[in-house]
Amino acid sequence: MPLTNLPWSEDDWRENILRYQLHVKAEVIKRLAAKLEYIGDFPTETPCKLSQLIGHSADIISQNLEATPADQLMNVNFLLCSIAEHLRFVDRSRVSNTPWSMIQGAEQFLKRQAGTSSDFIIRPQWSYNYNLLGEFVEAYRTNMEALTWIPIADWETLIGGLAQQKIYCISFPRIERLNCLLHANWGHEIGHIIAQEWIKTNFAQLWQAEETQIKNAIEQAIRQNPPPEVNPLFANIIIQEIAADQVNDAMQVAKQGLTELICDAIGVHLLGPAALAAAIEFSAPLSMDESPLTCDMYPPWRYRIRLMVEMCEEDLQEQTVKLDGDEVKYPGSVIEPFWNWLKGTEHLILNTADRQSLRSNISTREAYELIESKWQQIRQQALQLLPQRPAKPYRLFERVPAIEDLVLKLEQDTPPNELGTWPKTSPAPFEDILNAAWVFKIKKMHQDPKWGSTDDFEQLFRLVLKATEVSFVHSTFGPELKKLEQ
Repeated sequence: MPLTNLPWSEDDWRENILRYQLHVKAEVIKRLAAKLEYIGDFPTETPCKLSQLIGHSADIISQNLEATPADQLMNVNFLLCSIAEHLRFVDRSRVSNTPWSMIQGAEQFLKRQAGTSSDFIIRPQWSYNYNLLGEFVEAYRTNMEALTWIPIADWETLIGGLAQQKIYCISFPRIERLNCLLHANWGHEIGHIIAQEWIKTNFAQLWQAEETQIKNAIEQAIRQNPPPEVNPLFANIIIQEIAADQVNDAMQVAKQGLTELICDAIGVHLLGPAALAAAIEFSAPLSMDESPLTCDMYPPWRYRIRLMVEMCEEDLQEQTVKLDGDEVKYPGSVIEPFWNWLKGTEHLILNTADRQSLRSNISTREAYELIESKWQQIRQQALQLLPQRPAKPYRLFERVPAIEDLVLKLEQDTPPNELGTWPKTSPAPFEDILNAAWVFKIKKMHQDPKWGSTDDFEQLFRLVLKATEVSFVHSTFGPELKKLEQ
């Protein structure tokens, strides 16, 4: 077919296609978000909130496409494709994909730690890991502000109350859907919100104060062992280039290391030995001493567990505790198997292979000397960032009667959802339920070597999941029902 003599421009050709294509794409995203919201089947309202955020954002983009500069159409396409991907978080957070009976209680617990304006989607992922994504509302606002032809006030009006909300997504390993004991790792994930705030506020100042000393130490180490076959005329330049790269490595190692260590500290502060136990089981299949330089700057697992054990030090000591006027021996026969199991990690952390790994490279050595010199101060600063700022961390030895009560219920195949005896009962706290579940699990494995089949674990998981659900209902609606009875 012969070409026409009409003027032709590749830019015009692209613009004509993109304008109608983007209208369709935005409308499809809007409709799909609405469909997911309509279908529902979510354990909480948070997935619907993310659907609304996505749908309204696509809608405002579509409404303003005619005003979109031609040179920005490809960027708009990229943004629409990106927010469309977020619909997978909504789709995967349905009841059938999650430990649904635990989600309401878990979100209630997480909101207390992150602030009442925070909401959490909890969804599975096939990758065997836990992680936290978000915050979505602020990320969308930043993207919308970059689209200068769209009035940000129009977007905020369209999303309504969501403009003042924060939405996060916590992911867990799909194959561990029912393993609520391992989900004590969610305490670590909530820590990322706190760690991010601490890093944003404090890390630059911390690094600036130490950078010159670290740079000098790294440069001196390179001069003592210079790279081979370097022309003496260029030796100083090459050494300074190598030093600059290694100083940057040290900064990244310190930044990521502090992020993860703060998250661990938050997890233990909130959930006590349950957080330590979950970290132990999660890390057991992994290398304990790998250098941060070969694992995305993460601290060695042995190093992390050592600091978590230090935070649980009081729970790992035999003692007599005065609770409600009575003297209670800790750990006592019920908790003792779990206590001994945790004490076993003391042998793990006596091994210093992790420290040797960190000292083997000048960048990791300097980074972790900085972390160790400031860690106690940094940890306290991070804990002070918790919205409720709990005066005291969760201590198992202070909860002995409650834990023994809940473990007894598990031994009777009863969900451990409340403390006391009817009618004088109260809903069991989320933290107590998880710790009691760990105590029961290790106790059963200690008493009966044959206990621990898939069916055994699933029975335990279902009792604990039901307990978190009933405890949530009790704590949420119980006070209102009491008012009606009066």
